[in-house]
Parts: sequence; C-alpha cells; structure tokens
Amino acid sequence: MRILLGIPTAGSPAAPFMQALEQARLPSGTSFESYVVTGNFVPAQRDLIAERALALQADVLFMCDDDIVMPHDVFMRLLHVLEAEPRCGLAGALYYSRDGFRPMAVADWNPDDTTSATVPAFANDPVEVDGVGFGCVAVRMSALGEFEPPYFPAHVFLEPAAARVRVCDEDYLFCDRLRKRGWKVILDAGARCGHYDRGRGRVMPDVWEPPDVTNQRRIAVRRGEEHLLVPYEHIPAQGEIHRRALVEYVTPR
Repeated sequence: MRILLGIPTAGSPAAPFMQALEQARLPSGTSFESYVVTGNFVPAQRDLIAERALALQADVLFMCDDDIVMPHDVFMRLLHVLEAEPRCGLAGALYYSRDGFRPMAVADWNPDDTTSATVPAFANDPVEVDGVGFGCVAVRMSALGEFEPPYFPAHVFLEPAAARVRVCDEDYLFCDRLRKRGWKVILDAGARCGHYDRGRGRVMPDVWEPPDVTNQRRIAVRRGEEHLLVPYEHIPAQGEIHRRALVEYVTPR
C-alpha cells in the first residue's frame, strides 16, 4: 500500500504536533512519504497535496493540520475504517474546534446554506456523517481520482459585523462532493485528536464529552454572551447570501 501524508502549514508546525507525528505508527508493508506544503491559502495547499498523491499513485492520502495532536494509532484506525467499508471515500478522526467548543463534524450540511448544519450524534465507534473537518483524515485515492482539479473548492466567509474574512469549508465541501458521487464519509469518534491552541499553549478539549452527551444530534446556540451545544430541535436555517468570486490558480510552466 502506498501512502502519502500531506501537511498544509503556514510554516511553523506546533511542537505537540511534531512530537505526536514522530510516535505515529503505520502497518508494516506500507510505502510512506510525507509532503509539506507551505502557504497562506489552505484549499490550494490541499490541492498541491492531492496532485502529489496522484503523481505517486498513492492508495491513501492522509492529511493532518499542523496543530493537531494525534494518538499513535490514528493512521492505523483510519485505514481500518477504509478497509471495513469499501464505499468509504474519506475517514476522519474526532477533534474539536481550537476553543474546545464544537466537534468538527457535521450533519444536515447544505453548501448553499451552511446555517442548516447540526452536530451529528456519535459515541466511540465509526459513524457515517455528512462531513468532517480535515484536521486528521484518510482519503481513498480512487474516490479523489473521480474529480477534476481544483479538488478543494472553498467558501470565503464575510463577517461585516466583526470586520473579518475567513477562508473555510474546503473540508465540508469536499465531503459533500464525495457523498453526491455515492461515497461515504465516516467519523471514527474513537480516534481522538487534540487541537493545539497556540495562543494559550493548551491542547483542547480540556475534557472529552461522554457518549451520553455526544450520542444525540445537537446544535450550537447563543444565550447572552455564552455559546452552547444543545439537543437539536427544529430551528429554521438563518439563510445566507452566496456570491461567486473568481480565483485563478497559477502554476509556472
């Protein structure tokens, strides 16, 4: 089996990530190569990683963000998920947002109105979901090979009230494309990764939520100044305005 590990980075991988990566294990008999892509536009960095994996004729592409703290067996676990379900196009480990608030997985995700999304129910076993964050994932290359580049389109989220712009959703958009082609996206909730908060020097979450809390669909709400995850009840999507913007990828000849 040929495996490529792709790491998109701004140039300074977190020390806990590097320490965890050194301890990660792979099954014997695998051909393994790593590929680090530096930049400030993660969707395009992921595209370069995908092109490298295709050029190597890799069977599986692992992608890890440079602030994720993986357990030593995470790659083997994700490979097992792919092997157990032939129509699994992508398997992802469980991790939370950098503030430790939200599991990075979605149900009911609509690319035309992302406010429809909920947090899927999960316990400790692999479960099919609509999308997972790309903090630590395994992609079946035969699934990725069905697409034309660019492989990872993205949303640019404009927040006028906060005077902020974010590039996001290349992970959930790719998962949506996979599912529309008949591939499954599976979250291995037992493969638990920490998320390093550089600002506070802490790995999040501080405490993992128990299965009796996570094993129900939830939604994020705001109560005063506090953000909470609560059991899902039907809440109409807030709606979004989507406008097309042209981005050209330029490659030297």
